[in-house]
Amino acid sequence: MRYISSLGLTALAFVASAPSFAAAPAISTPEDLGTAVSAQIACASIFVAERAEADVLRDDIHAFAPFTTAVTLAVDRKARTVTASAPGAATRTALFRPVAGCTLLTGDVSTAALDAQAAKLKPTRGNAAKPWPIGDAPVPKLAAAAEAKLDRAALDKAVIAAFDEQNKGGYPDTRAIVVVQGGAIVAEHYAPGFDQNTELLGWSASKSIMGTLVGLLVDDGVLKLDDPAPVPEWQGEGDPRSKITLRQLLTMSSGLTFSESYVPGNDSIKMLFEAGDMAAMAAAKPLKDAPGTNWSYSSGTTNILSRIVFQATGGTLEGMTRFAQKRLFEPTGMTSALIEPDETGVQVGSSYAYATARDWARYGLLHLNKGKVGGKQLLSKEWLDFAVTPTKAALRPFYGAQLWLNHAEAEGERRKLYPDLPTDTVMARGHSFQIVAAIPSQDAVIVRLGWTPEGHTFDWNKYLSQIAAALAP
Repeated sequence: MRYISSLGLTALAFVASAPSFAAAPAISTPEDLGTAVSAQIACASIFVAERAEADVLRDDIHAFAPFTTAVTLAVDRKARTVTASAPGAATRTALFRPVAGCTLLTGDVSTAALDAQAAKLKPTRGNAAKPWPIGDAPVPKLAAAAEAKLDRAALDKAVIAAFDEQNKGGYPDTRAIVVVQGGAIVAEHYAPGFDQNTELLGWSASKSIMGTLVGLLVDDGVLKLDDPAPVPEWQGEGDPRSKITLRQLLTMSSGLTFSESYVPGNDSIKMLFEAGDMAAMAAAKPLKDAPGTNWSYSSGTTNILSRIVFQATGGTLEGMTRFAQKRLFEPTGMTSALIEPDETGVQVGSSYAYATARDWARYGLLHLNKGKVGGKQLLSKEWLDFAVTPTKAALRPFYGAQLWLNHAEAEGERRKLYPDLPTDTVMARGHSFQIVAAIPSQDAVIVRLGWTPEGHTFDWNKYLSQIAAALAP
């Protein structure tokens, strides 16, 4: 049975009497998975996005999947925790730390120690008074010539359709759409209860952000694409994994065993909802293929990359957070963005990036503008060329380096990933149909964020192509 299609799903002082929690049990039933997912999601929705508890329970938890419909939540604002319970399921708790976000507790690390990790974190600095996209005041209008070519009525209709046709069951499905063309926001719409200041989860779109952080370190000369990946678990004499390169990790062609299916007992579930050290769990997996010979999508691979970034930036949550802020979030204006860490302090790059819809659009603009921000080259052309080059290990040209591509088959035997979107479209994608699509040929970025639950779908090709068709050519 398929339970989840893909998840890829001011510091506060602490006291010695900080609460502790029992060790996380193995997830053996869908109900156990339900409380684990619910604690993680609800904690961030309440403390990071600052949404009402009743709305989170109804729209996020009970709408998520059949195995979360009986979950109840207990929110302790003083302790900054959310505890999820359900009949017959293990009770799970997540802890919020300002700036860091939420971490699902396993019992391996005390809450006092976790608070100490985040004690020196500071919010991302920004300047809201600067013009878009670095700031929000004022948001420029599309140039008159381009505006004249844009089909405003068709664009508005396409955007609203992506909300109206998916709002089923009494809860929001599409929650935010932002469309940028020519550097201007040409369309922006939110579901009730959400706005331009609401941080929204990217799920596996987070992988693309982590890939960019790796790219910055490669540009700095700290990491090298074709050197063996600096993973301690692989350095034993004769270990075949010692030959895995950073390039192969980035392109999902490491050859490591990892089950991405989301059912209790499988690797992704064990990593995201049982392990306090996610990278160690993923790095312990054996090879199933020779490195570089086979493409296999893996959240574990991205979390190995996350730990590489962690170690390269000082080996602390503070160092990793500050690197992301200083090198990516502050220069691009992504001041709301954060990536939640596991108990070791390593940010969960596979799955847990939050940002406002506008900030996700800013991330798309970085790719649209070939790494330039405000006339300065933030990310090198060489890195971006590599990131959007289809990996040879995949049967189809749909994946680069932590980015999805829309290339057509040279022989024409198979369709593009999204047949009605331009071939040069580059995407960050995640569970529940999150997407950040940069379309260079139209000088456009389209962001769709939502909460499409099990049993529902969102036709990426249909809705995004309708929006793209309404834009100026």
